[in-house]
Amino acid sequence: MIHVRRLTPDDAPVLRETRLRALADTPENFGSLVAVERVRPAEEWRTWIRDRAWFAAFDGDNAVALVCGWPDEAEWLVFSMWVAPQARGRGVAAQLLDAVRNAAEEAGAQAIGLHVFDGNDRARRVYERLGFVLTGESEVIAGRGRRNRMRLALNRE
Repeated sequence: MIHVRRLTPDDAPVLRETRLRALADTPENFGSLVAVERVRPAEEWRTWIRDRAWFAAFDGDNAVALVCGWPDEAEWLVFSMWVAPQARGRGVAAQLLDAVRNAAEEAGAQAIGLHVFDGNDRARRVYERLGFVLTGESEVIAGRGRRNRMRLALNRE
């Protein structure tokens, strides 16, 4: 059974290990490299958790997915979404994004935004299924290709 929880600074080793697995698995989907993050000091991992809303999905004691939400005024930004190959197709991405959505709504956000690269059709379909829509905004990242912005308006009452 998969369960999702928000990481705390004590979870810095979980964040580090899961992030490094993500970068090794699908480096084309991230803005960093395993070699760069492998040497990141332990305190930086704890700071990342304190400054951002990191969520991990666990299958038992093993982290199998990761996402980060970053408050940016009225809109939260989602980045570093990754689901391990053995957990894909099980609704884990939806659970992670639901956790970000709940945190964003609690913080008073009006929307959640994210970027998805051309060619990452599986992720784009997941985001669309969850209600994200393409905004028409895009940019080319040198050596990586075009990334497109998607947005989900939050139904705050």
